[in-house]
Amino acid sequence: MSVPASTVPGVRDAAGGRLLIVGAAFLWSLAGVFIKFLDLPPLTIVFYRSLFAASIFIPFLRGNDWRFDRPILISVISYTAAISAFVSANKLTTAANAIVLQYTAPLFVFLFSALVLGEKVSKLNGFALAVSMMGVGIISLGSAGQPEMAGVLLALLSGVLFAVYMVNLRSTQAVSPVYLTLINNVVCALLLLLVVKSQLVLTSTQLGILVVMGAVQLGIPYFLFSKGLQSVPLQEASLIALIEPVLNPLWVALTVGEIPSLATLTGGGLIVAALAGRYLWLLPGKSVQAA
Repeated sequence: MSVPASTVPGVRDAAGGRLLIVGAAFLWSLAGVFIKFLDLPPLTIVFYRSLFAASIFIPFLRGNDWRFDRPILISVISYTAAISAFVSANKLTTAANAIVLQYTAPLFVFLFSALVLGEKVSKLNGFALAVSMMGVGIISLGSAGQPEMAGVLLALLSGVLFAVYMVNLRSTQAVSPVYLTLINNVVCALLLLLVVKSQLVLTSTQLGILVVMGAVQLGIPYFLFSKGLQSVPLQEASLIALIEPVLNPLWVALTVGEIPSLATLTGGGLIVAALAGRYLWLLPGKSVQAA
């Protein structure tokens, strides 16, 4: 007698892991809405967002997790710079431009892995990179000569910086994910405090939004994603996370009426399609060697 797939532990765990990652991507996708409703300087938003995100990890920190070395230093600097660039981009250009260009990060990982780690860029990765860069070019041309061009460049920079952060994760594999998330956000808040110390006054509404944004939109989804990775391969998890750049501009369009331009829709479609195609190739039944 055959056993239903739903009763097999491995299948059940994988299904639960996928749901956790979907939940993480859904919560991450709310960033644009929160940012558009906050009439605050971008770095003030980043400061409070990291402060409240770090606070929910404190109870889970263990005494032997503490360390601070070169990989941790690179992690906190790249993380702080990346999220600062992303939030600033959301203030200067559309949420669609910001999130789609940030999702060029996996493609820059391919390049940095080759340049820094000496890893060969496969034909599949090279093709995905080329198609995505075409998408970046379309978005950039659509914003050329307009005020939002600065936001486009910052969004692209956030993708590059997140790639630096991800490549550096190779050197922090022995570090507790709870500690790494905590130290990234604590140092981010401390560094930005020096910049925004004269811009910390909030209304009660702004405080409420920032508490929810830090805990629910950043802290909790990171936990969900980490738990999901325990039963779902990273490549598949990366594919599921593509829900974020699809949903983010949708929520902003529905709440504040910010409609993506044709250039953004076309270029963003190429980027998402390139990443989706690259990861779909690695799902069960496909040849890993081709990647």
